[in-house]
Amino acid sequence: MVRSFAALLLISGMLAHSASAQEASVTEWRKDREEVMDKPSKPAERKKDTSLPRWSVGLNGGYAYRLFRAGMVFSHDEQKYLKDLKSGIAFGGDVAYFPWKHVGFGLRYEMYKASAKMDSLQSEKVTIQHLSGALIHRSFLKNGKTAILTSLLLGYQPYENKSTVGAQPFTFSGKTMNWGVSVGIEQPLSPKFALNLTGTAMMGAIYRLQRKTEFSTETLHLSKDDSVDLSRFSVTLGFRFL
Repeated sequence: MVRSFAALLLISGMLAHSASAQEASVTEWRKDREEVMDKPSKPAERKKDTSLPRWSVGLNGGYAYRLFRAGMVFSHDEQKYLKDLKSGIAFGGDVAYFPWKHVGFGLRYEMYKASAKMDSLQSEKVTIQHLSGALIHRSFLKNGKTAILTSLLLGYQPYENKSTVGAQPFTFSGKTMNWGVSVGIEQPLSPKFALNLTGTAMMGAIYRLQRKTEFSTETLHLSKDDSVDLSRFSVTLGFRFL
């Protein structure tokens, strides 16, 4: 009888210990799960796009051609003289800033030079400069790197023509506002360096000239038909520091 009662107590103790162990195990499992679930999930941070620098500085140079209309030309020498006077070189530089991915602002400087000579009777050396602000639109090709840059230009344009007729030298000078457009393609070669090819059309005309000789200076007021047309087109190749 005593042995039967002792065996019953032993079996009851073992069952109670097993139930307690299972409860502890379930409690720990729940505790671990609750700790994991209590941790708030952090929102995925967006990576900033650092591949497009905001500032850039460029230098360029190439061929330019003036678009003014000439009068009647008869001889071959006159045709060559006019061709040389219209054809020249253009070189300069620019600074651009892009506060947004596709829209930016810039400052551009360019100098145009051309010269022509006909025997020893007549010669001209022309210099046209322009300093302008630029509103720039930037788009990208499918590769995401090659950029198409379209700019609207507006600024200031000085003009100088050093001429000689016979033995008499003249210097004509003037200044005017100018406007233009440019379209270019730019290919990065490294994160800090890119090449670009740009076509630019500039418009402007001078209606008041200052003529200087060795003995006098006078101001010429020109009509629309006699104005100095500074319109020109240029194609330049350049490089840019990003």
